[in-house]
Amino acid sequence: MKTEEQLKLMAYLDNEVSSSEARQIASWIEKDAEARALYEELRATKALLCVENEAPVVCPEGRDFYWSKIARGIESAEREPAPVVAARPWWVKLLAPVAGAAALALFVVTSISTNPISAVASSEKSELENGVVSFYSKEHGMTVVFMPSSDATVASVSPEDEIE
Repeated sequence: MKTEEQLKLMAYLDNEVSSSEARQIASWIEKDAEARALYEELRATKALLCVENEAPVVCPEGRDFYWSKIARGIESAEREPAPVVAARPWWVKLLAPVAGAAALALFVVTSISTNPISAVASSEKSELENGVVSFYSKEHGMTVVFMPSSDATVASVSPEDEIE
């Protein structure tokens, strides 16, 4: 069904057409099943949306008193001065960036002091022949051997098998 035909059905339902058009549309609805189905659907939708199906709203005061009460509330709000916000001293504005920088510095210092490489380096270190260096960490219970050649490999040895 075309949009124009749907609009004609809606206009007929709302009594917005002339009497001659209304007769033509009524006969069209009787003949065409699709038009009749759409008309019935529109009629049912209109009946559901009608004001009679809405819950009644009872206002405890009269209409004039209700709106005058709202107007008085608005007027009293307009008469009240705006709250004054105290100006902050200049040093308060710098407090947040300084605190952030201090927190960042504290994080950097603590992360450097807990670095596992520095803990291993502070353990026993011995230099063997051919530039081979070994580190023994009592904390981790292991020995690490570094070989400086191009095909260097790292060997981990338990404390019992420590190379002297």
